[in-house]
Amino acid sequence: MDERTGSYSEVGGGAQRELADLRALVAQACGTRSEWPDKVAAGVYAALDFAVADPDRALALLVRDGERGGADLAYRQTVDCLSGMLDGIVPAATSRAGGPAGSVQGIAMIVSDHLRADRVDGLGRIGPALVQFALQPYLGYAEAKRWTDRYAAEPR
Repeated sequence: MDERTGSYSEVGGGAQRELADLRALVAQACGTRSEWPDKVAAGVYAALDFAVADPDRALALLVRDGERGGADLAYRQTVDCLSGMLDGIVPAATSRAGGPAGSVQGIAMIVSDHLRADRVDGLGRIGPALVQFALQPYLGYAEAKRWTDRYAAEPR
């Protein structure tokens, strides 16, 4: 991945435009916030909004295990891209060993499962749980819940 542009030059992903659009939406949402936990929350909700707005495009980013003729490339690129963004948001002193890839993979699988089961309407309801899932490894349960509740209470 080109770290400056967030784009992939590798052929075969098939979802380059979708990834570029998702990356732009997440970056824009994160850019509206000043504190890093709020940036993480905004990024999670931006990704969910992307999935709700166009489930087929979102699912193209989450193809894995040879599904629909894919070879995990789009999924791996999506996880790598979003993990890199999260890693850039979380302060180094707060980062945990292993980085953010596990959180991003977990969220990607949950969103993917909702899309495959045609439960797009349920994605909005799981936003708070996904934000807490993303923040908890860095902040612990109580502090992650506090930030999640704070963000969820804001009008969108």
